[in-house]
Amino acid sequence: MKLKNVENFVNDLITTFPEIKEEVLDEDYEGLITLQIGCFMRFINNAIKANDWVLFKKCMDFIQENINIVDKRIENSLVISCLGKLKIPKGSQVEGLIPKELKSIMETLEAYYDSM
Repeated sequence: MKLKNVENFVNDLITTFPEIKEEVLDEDYEGLITLQIGCFMRFINNAIKANDWVLFKKCMDFIQENINIVDKRIENSLVISCLGKLKIPKGSQVEGLIPKELKSIMETLEAYYDSM
């Protein structure tokens, strides 16, 4: 199976979340997938702050659908620049909306950082 490249991923991202299109396509971010995914991470954190669980779930579903079908550079950015930087309150309702695979990735990353 051919993995989704940056151009296809970014197109899917801005089609699914047109609210962040302008920022993701900013000329300063062009070709810098880590910064583009950073925009997505801030968008997700804003959904968490606003208690917008429908939007949060949509974001998690998008990541879940893409994490295993994107090239390694995008996958690394999704894990490090997005999942690793989400501000999820412990024991909150939002924790239950994270798919098991993504929760496992987040826990592994947290354990790694804690061990350093």
